[in-house]
Amino acid sequence: QAYNCLIHFYKRYKMTRVVEVVEIEEIKELSDTRTCDKEVELENDTPIDDLTDVIDSSNIPEAAAATETVLSKRARKKLLKRQQWLDTKPERRAKEKEKRKLKIAALRIVKDFSESRISSRKSLKHTKMSDSSCKIGVVFDMQFGDLMNQRDLGKCLKQIMKCYSFNRRLTNQLQLSMTSLGGSVESEMSKNDGFRNWDFNFHSGRYDEVFSKEKIVYLSSESDCVLHQLEDDKVYIIGGLVDHNHHKGLCHEKATQLGIATGRLPIDEFVSMKTRKVLAVNHVYEILAAVSQGKEWKEAFLGVIPERKGVVPIKEEEEESLELCDKDDQLIVGSSEAEINL
Repeated sequence: QAYNCLIHFYKRYKMTRVVEVVEIEEIKELSDTRTCDKEVELENDTPIDDLTDVIDSSNIPEAAAATETVLSKRARKKLLKRQQWLDTKPERRAKEKEKRKLKIAALRIVKDFSESRISSRKSLKHTKMSDSSCKIGVVFDMQFGDLMNQRDLGKCLKQIMKCYSFNRRLTNQLQLSMTSLGGSVESEMSKNDGFRNWDFNFHSGRYDEVFSKEKIVYLSSESDCVLHQLEDDKVYIIGGLVDHNHHKGLCHEKATQLGIATGRLPIDEFVSMKTRKVLAVNHVYEILAAVSQGKEWKEAFLGVIPERKGVVPIKEEEEESLELCDKDDQLIVGSSEAEINL
């Protein structure tokens, strides 16, 4: 009975796949020294309530771990997916390398691009924000990190990293900063090794503690003040918050409470949108960067705002409405002439 009891435990233990399988030889040795007073039905797949009475944990220490730690079906799927991702990593790296080669080859044909990917990345190390002639400051306010779950916080930081990558490639870089770096925000940023060495100004304090209030302009779609131009001596704050409209108007409310000047982009003056005029962090930055490099607001909006938001220039929209009015007038005139003929 002791031997049958241990065989039954071995089968159930093997199904968990948490620790290594117990060797058959060890089970046979234990079967000579152990007795089992409990009846075990191998045909029935009911769980054993008390394995400690059957097997001494001092002889099989893995048994306790197997009974205490059992992975759920979802956890096993995650482990399997992770393992598949690791197994296909070399293949994905090879595809990415081939894709980069084709991209560089196309650039050489179209734009007479002679630099390799490695040399172009090395050249970025020689360009610094401090050497840029553009002194417009853009600050990412991360004081709302605790209001986001880990997934949304990761999305927010990825958008900021896109801004950093975009900024490094500008002819005249903007002065990027991040405030309220701490807690969950800092732990999430720590996943990027060496981020402290980036050409980026990180501050643990809030933006009003780092910059003077006279220079701060907090960008918000709820603001009544419209920006018409960017000033070098100003610092433009972008709220780092991905909340899916759960905290509508929070950035504007906080800035107003602190007595900070607010402003909104002149979207209504140049384009019309089918959706709300709330843009992602990287889109707001890219618009500011385009204007700082000499582009007009209208050109920046049309080049940055995604097509899914239904962006249409205001002038073109007015022309379409006038054409529709003309067609309606022609139809009315045509119908009146037909009535006269009758």
